[in-house]
Amino acid sequence: MNFECVVVGSHLRFGGIWQRPQQLLTRLARRVPVLFIEEPFSGAADRDDFERHGTLTVLRPVRRTLGAERIDARTLEAARVWAAGRRALVWLYTPMMLALAGEFGDAPLVYDCMDELAAFAFAPPEMHAREQALLARADLVFTGGRSLYERRRGLGEKVKLYPSGVEFQHFARAATLPPHPLFAHLTGPVWGYFGAIDERLDLDVLAALAELEGHLVLVGPVVKISPALLPRRANVHFTGLLDYELLPAFLAGFDVAIMPFARNEATANISPTKTPEYLAGGKPVVSTPIADVVADYADVVAIAATPEAFARACREALPPDPRRIARGVERARSAGWDAIVAAMWSDLAAIDVASPT
Repeated sequence: MNFECVVVGSHLRFGGIWQRPQQLLTRLARRVPVLFIEEPFSGAADRDDFERHGTLTVLRPVRRTLGAERIDARTLEAARVWAAGRRALVWLYTPMMLALAGEFGDAPLVYDCMDELAAFAFAPPEMHAREQALLARADLVFTGGRSLYERRRGLGEKVKLYPSGVEFQHFARAATLPPHPLFAHLTGPVWGYFGAIDERLDLDVLAALAELEGHLVLVGPVVKISPALLPRRANVHFTGLLDYELLPAFLAGFDVAIMPFARNEATANISPTKTPEYLAGGKPVVSTPIADVVADYADVVAIAATPEAFARACREALPPDPRRIARGVERARSAGWDAIVAAMWSDLAAIDVASPT
């Protein structure tokens, strides 16, 4: 192996929604030390906070002044000190931290492309150009879904398709766990979602679900949109950000698990991690026609294009079809994170780079 540690630059917070970066990097950290660098926080004094999770260390820069750059010279130096002369591999989730590759100039460079970040609300105007530079420079490009892969496969064999997986046993517990106490007093069917509540959700679909008999439960933080845009009714429930460990108990309380994504520039290339998580829990799943969901899961996920059709599909998903549920469970079982990391590790071991000087 041509590296002894991994230095990661991420636009996502390690303590936020537990998803692809956390699943992959905690597993990589079982093999080699990992430094997870977050974008800077605002604070009264400049400092670098370190939080250790075994062999994975989170670096949270705190700065009095936040500039346009997502990583500064002080953070780069802190990363270099942490590496302490070990040969590093640089692993990026955001092109806005490409400076890390410059700090470790001889290090192999991996871009784990999990979203089309340039299409997201409030994306920096230079994001697209930075990504082109990152794609050209990277030794490996992992793509988190079929659509992302198709847009980048022209770069050759260094581009690999690794759709997001599932911690199967964790979410399979939803089939036997008692639901979270929140559900104790909810009568009628529960249409449930977990994940970020942001510009990618279809507000008209949420409004249509709020009109149905039963309850709409939305688990996750509201970000980048005004909460006033969301339906506010007695049968609509918001939990905010919850710990990953609680998700199976909430999934246990869902009668139908939903993916009410809008069809816009921000969702054109997404491959939702929650798809196999919902399926592992043995739940009927209804989604809008997101390209990767249709391509990979149309035989086990109901697809509905309009708010009216989505509401109808949720009603028709009950009672669940046992054969479809069983197929969904088996599909999720075959998509474990451990197998994904093992395959990625083989790709990393094959990177042919010059030894650092």
